[in-house]
Amino acid sequence: MSTITNKSFWEKEEVIETQDLTETSSPHHEKYLMERVLNHYQSNGITTATIKIFGCGTGREINEIHKTINPDHIVASDISENMIKTCKENLKLWNIENKVSLYVTAAQDFSGENKFETVTILNSMLTYVHKKEDRLTILSKAREILQENGCIIGTVHNQVGVFKKTAYFKLRKLLKIFLKNEVGFRHTGFKGFKVKGYYYDKKGLFNDLNQVGFKNVEVHSLEELFDMKGMHYDRSKGYNNLIFIATKN
Repeated sequence: MSTITNKSFWEKEEVIETQDLTETSSPHHEKYLMERVLNHYQSNGITTATIKIFGCGTGREINEIHKTINPDHIVASDISENMIKTCKENLKLWNIENKVSLYVTAAQDFSGENKFETVTILNSMLTYVHKKEDRLTILSKAREILQENGCIIGTVHNQVGVFKKTAYFKLRKLLKIFLKNEVGFRHTGFKGFKVKGYYYDKKGLFNDLNQVGFKNVEVHSLEELFDMKGMHYDRSKGYNNLIFIATKN
């Protein structure tokens, strides 16, 4: 496997094909986060909303957000020009192209003038941002463009999951004084390509969200979420991603 940049990885046709799901249905944990957004709106008297999506890819979660939350407008961006090209085609297929504005830009470079009621960072987008300063910049940007009392939701890859992954990061923690990069650093990717990535632990994600000023921070693993719902989650077979929700004040 060859190591390439994050942007080059997401421009690859074979990578885009794995993400291009025209018949969309969000997984259980994303639907849970969207329900939390709706509850937040109801609790705070928010009747109209504009949502910003970072790392929209081919638009899978755009369609689900449209159907579930039904915001007035969605502004979505992605680092990949080819992803956005495919996303435009999908928006026409779903007949929601007039409700969505698309931009090709890195998340940390986004310069929206409008304020948003919600920002989403789904698809474990932050996993593909291996430098801590860049991840903090993206989270700070998300908070900056939120309305007062707005909320952020998102997912990241977890250091705790299947046995081999969990053991890998436990070993890195034991050896962290000898490491040249963060404990959560790991090469990721697929389709014959490797990219530099970062896997969070709960404490680290909680601290990063707090560091940039978010309030009411909640971080849960999928295993914990399923337990909260009275459901079984097999950590030996699943990614056990971390999900998060927080507010601007």
